[in-house]
Amino acid sequence: MSGLSPDAIRSDPLSSLARFPILEKGFIRDNPDSLMCETASRLVRQHTSGSTGMPLSFYRDAHSLGASLATTQLALGWAGVERGERRVRLWSPRTDAASGRWLRRFADRLHDRVLLDTYLMTDETIREHLRIIGARPVAALEGYPAALEEISRFAERHGLELPKPRVVISAGSNLYDHMRVRIEESYGAPVFDEYGNMEVGLVSSECGRHRGMHVMGETTILEVVDAEGQPVEPGVVGELVATNLWQESMPFIRYRMGDRGSMSEDRCDCGRPYPLVGGVVGRSGQSFVRKDGTLIIPDVLTNIIAGESEIPDVRKFQVVQEAHDHIVVRFIPERGTEGIPSALRDKITARISEIMHAPCRVDFVVEDRIETAPSGKYFYAVSKVTVGTPDW
Repeated sequence: MSGLSPDAIRSDPLSSLARFPILEKGFIRDNPDSLMCETASRLVRQHTSGSTGMPLSFYRDAHSLGASLATTQLALGWAGVERGERRVRLWSPRTDAASGRWLRRFADRLHDRVLLDTYLMTDETIREHLRIIGARPVAALEGYPAALEEISRFAERHGLELPKPRVVISAGSNLYDHMRVRIEESYGAPVFDEYGNMEVGLVSSECGRHRGMHVMGETTILEVVDAEGQPVEPGVVGELVATNLWQESMPFIRYRMGDRGSMSEDRCDCGRPYPLVGGVVGRSGQSFVRKDGTLIIPDVLTNIIAGESEIPDVRKFQVVQEAHDHIVVRFIPERGTEGIPSALRDKITARISEIMHAPCRVDFVVEDRIETAPSGKYFYAVSKVTVGTPDW
């Protein structure tokens, strides 16, 4: 960054941005105070569940949260959903601090939003979800594509009527073509795909043309970079890094998202000025499987380690289902620590057995490194029991 001055940034911001270093999750964990603005106030602590294998705590201010809500509403508007219309979301348990959970619950009631927990996809919970979704007309049904698909398959197996929302919004993991087709046919509604994360918010979303996801240009700059952190040409696959323009108290500049993708060379004929994401590679989560066939969203297992246990001495981890009753937790401890103390291992084992509805053998394996897939994606959860092949 030698020679990079405020005047240079103002005169050519995009070229100047490429001279900033890539912001890594590990740096944020090790140096949180170095990113905090001295005048920061009224902060809300947030905590990721480790969807890229490394949990993270960070802070956002009211200014940033307001911009995030506005961006979400903008994307909903593209899908034809107005402010205050009923939305039902199929999502994983929250890992926010108590203040963040209170704020979210208040906002849910204010905006007529319902959060349905996908922690356990049992017959009982799916039936209850269907009852709640169908209680009143739904403008937007949102959630993990795997959860949306599983509920549609359950309704089909049991001859139940599937609620018909006006639109379906897919987020949180890859939406494959066959999943889009099934979801649209089952729910009788168009699917709008979204991409983002808790750290920087909503990054891109589809419009009604469905030609790709528009970068949310009012709040985010999205780059695709090579191994040296330099931007690549449209159509070339590289690392996705995002800059949030509204997080002033704890700026995330050129933050590595943990995904690979590309920018499209095309422009959408909708007339919006925002560029299109060509594709996101490898954002795949495999559902874990109980002996009775019940699917467990991968976030459930990772949340036991990253969210419920809040282990400060684990740098990275990966949860692997070897069999219905055999789970392996691979982890890299912080230097000079044991990572997961024995008492906590017993607690995690008991919790996993509870989730899997059977006594489980849980092995904890210390690793020097946990390899990425050939695609470049880090898999936080791998099930060797799930039918089908992973997106390696």
